[in-house]
Amino acid sequence: MRSTDIRSPGEGKRADTESATTYLRTAGADPETSATTYLRPAGGDPETTALPVQRPLPGPPPPAAPPVEPRPVGMFRWLSPLLALLAVALLPLAAATTDLDALDGWGLARVLGPAAWAALLCAVAACLAELWSPQRRIPMLSAATGVLILCSTGLPSVVEPTARFTTAWLIAGFTDSIAGTGQVPDGVDARFYWPAFFAQWAFFRDAGGAVDLDTVLRWFPPVVVTVWAIGIYALARSMLGGTRAPWAAAWLFVGLNWIEQDYFSPQATGIVLMLTVLTFVLGPLATRRTDAAGVPGWPAPHADAPRLPLLRRWLVSAMTPPNRPTLPPRQLLLIYFCVALCLMAIAPAHQLTPFAILGQLVLLAVVGRFRGRGLVLVGFVAVAVFILIAGRDFWQNQLSLLTGDGSSGALEAGVGDRLTGDSGQVAVKLLRIAVPGLTYLLGIAGAWVYWRRRRDLVPIGLAVVPMGFAAQGYGGEVFLRIVLYGLPILVILGTDFLRAVVRRRRWTEIVLAVGMVVIFGSVVLIRGGNEAYQVVTAEEVQVTRQVYAETPPGQEIVPLSNLGPTGLTGINTHSRGTIIEGCTQLADDPIPCIDEEYPDVILTYKSVEAEGVVLKGYRPGWTLDLIQELVASGRYVLTYQDGYTAVLKKPAPDLGAGS
Repeated sequence: MRSTDIRSPGEGKRADTESATTYLRTAGADPETSATTYLRPAGGDPETTALPVQRPLPGPPPPAAPPVEPRPVGMFRWLSPLLALLAVALLPLAAATTDLDALDGWGLARVLGPAAWAALLCAVAACLAELWSPQRRIPMLSAATGVLILCSTGLPSVVEPTARFTTAWLIAGFTDSIAGTGQVPDGVDARFYWPAFFAQWAFFRDAGGAVDLDTVLRWFPPVVVTVWAIGIYALARSMLGGTRAPWAAAWLFVGLNWIEQDYFSPQATGIVLMLTVLTFVLGPLATRRTDAAGVPGWPAPHADAPRLPLLRRWLVSAMTPPNRPTLPPRQLLLIYFCVALCLMAIAPAHQLTPFAILGQLVLLAVVGRFRGRGLVLVGFVAVAVFILIAGRDFWQNQLSLLTGDGSSGALEAGVGDRLTGDSGQVAVKLLRIAVPGLTYLLGIAGAWVYWRRRRDLVPIGLAVVPMGFAAQGYGGEVFLRIVLYGLPILVILGTDFLRAVVRRRRWTEIVLAVGMVVIFGSVVLIRGGNEAYQVVTAEEVQVTRQVYAETPPGQEIVPLSNLGPTGLTGINTHSRGTIIEGCTQLADDPIPCIDEEYPDVILTYKSVEAEGVVLKGYRPGWTLDLIQELVASGRYVLTYQDGYTAVLKKPAPDLGAGS
């Protein structure tokens, strides 16, 4: 106690009383009538006077909230299911009214009937109706999302009789080879150096007692995109929260996923594993660096906090360990096991996806955004062990396919060389360039909103890390896969931007609904742009299997162009041609290339005819003229023909002429 506060008991009492009276007079109250509290402590001490209780004056009542008209729950309860059922009911009619014989450079969108477009519109409306419902139902949103995927990404599987894409049939041939011999053939294709996917499906085929995988190939794209959408929803729940934004992110991913890497392939499975890893590290394993010493870090905790020098903030952030996830040890151990299993599973399955996952994990580990950074070491060890031991033949002879030479060849193959064909083909391919640009712009705008809300730039880094593959020489498709690797994070950031726009201006919900219809109509156009030379018929599949069955092993069966169901069988029993300079395929320069290669059997399909017309500018009927010329010259015999589908074989040697 300070010396100036020492007073006698009587002086203290008089001073307290005078102070209270002065206070009451100053406040404009009567000391005799004001409410004053007297406390009588035990022991009979004199009364102690306390300050009066001051009651705040009542303020003006708060303004009444504007009345909100409740949405009719009953209408939304039945509207979404009815629209979803109507969309599914229209699909058989869409398949019946689609004229695949009229395909041209504009692809599938040009030949779809009104029923197909009506089904897509109903699917979009079902999603929006359930999203706007006052009582959003998770099962109904899930069902509506599945219908939307079926009516957009899965539309080719509905209206076409068999699976599309030559590569899908070739991968089925790889699977057939492993299922038949139990071994991976050597020296056939570089993709056999990563055999996990083929061996997995060979096991599934044998376990299920199936003869072929034709049905799996046809319906694989919509099924795997559905799995991808589940991963996008889980990621968006972790990054954005809310009840509507995660669903919007999943739909935006489906609408902007024009990259047709969802066919039956290791790439599709690799994206599933990548999304699984990201869901774990950005969800239950997610952390954020905190300063245990209480020093303001980055960002500043509030506006009045003193700013430290930039170098100090970086140093504090780098040296501060991340906080521990609030999960029981058993759950953490199970999650660590699942992530490690995914990293080890993808190493022998695909060439590029392990490096994309590890690049993103390294970024998250450096900034301290997930617990269990030893998983990065597990991933690197898995990739190194596989490449150095199981894939040593590859890295000794063909490592340049993976690392590249840093030249601009990939850019030319990925962009410049693809802008060929008639007006429809060029228009579709320009859209394929514009849509990724729009996607990145949307992601950057979302990154700005995410930064203002959470002061976090790590998500945009996750989308940019795969750009490191741009310098490698894997091929033109690398640019497609760069967009695909970054697309999950880009659409989540873009959803955050769209949500901020809607919160400021509610009327933009209508604009975004119209935009959703436009996006899904565009994705049908873009994804189906190559359909003129990607459609495969059941007759072509049957003829190809019959040719391989009737041709003696060891003979050479070469397609006129690398299209159709070539390679669906006979990978390890028949040769598929040799590498000839200037003749990557026979259709490049038919007569000279055929004379140089001179295969035992030549296969040609309607898709080969369409490729020459819409891509290379050949005159219609060029394959028929070529067949007539080869038969007239005596070099080949026509053994089968149905329209543009034909089989040419070398004439049997005349044994009598040599006797």
